[in-house]
Amino acid sequence: MLLKKNLKNLALNIPNLLSISRLFLIFPLILFLEINRPVYVFILIIIGGLTDYLDGLIARKFNLKTRLGAILDPLSDKVFYLIPLTFLCKNNIIPFWSLSLIFFRELIISSLRNSTKDGLPASKLGKIKTFFFFISVISFFTPLKISLLNNLALIFYWFGFILTFVTLLGYLRIKKNMI
Repeated sequence: MLLKKNLKNLALNIPNLLSISRLFLIFPLILFLEINRPVYVFILIIIGGLTDYLDGLIARKFNLKTRLGAILDPLSDKVFYLIPLTFLCKNNIIPFWSLSLIFFRELIISSLRNSTKDGLPASKLGKIKTFFFFISVISFFTPLKISLLNNLALIFYWFGFILTFVTLLGYLRIKKNMI
């Protein structure tokens, strides 16, 4: 019985461990961005995307959603795509003003989530926004040097940027209805 309970507790934590592992990938990600190792950056971003997909899949499939996971998953998602975007901004590939607005939106959403007793669930459009930024970052850092990929990266970045504000309005509407 004790073994069964311990296995259940371990299973309950697998999605959270995947989110935490994504946070630990941030340190090598920053290092490889700074020393200009795009292949390693690309690999880490792929790993980050896979862990994001798996933690959500496991949490939903096995009904392992936790309050901690509701905090960890969006936090690691945000940090994991904002760091490469910040690097791209630093190198004048994306404009500073757009990244500033994205950061501002993320602060507002995080505040809304923290101010709500049950939190705010991730919206479908929010997940699509994250996916667009993920594809954008992958395309920017792919080891293949094809100009079409840079154009694709910018297209996905701007789609993600637009969804940033569409989803902000959606979350503000949800929060207003909760009051």
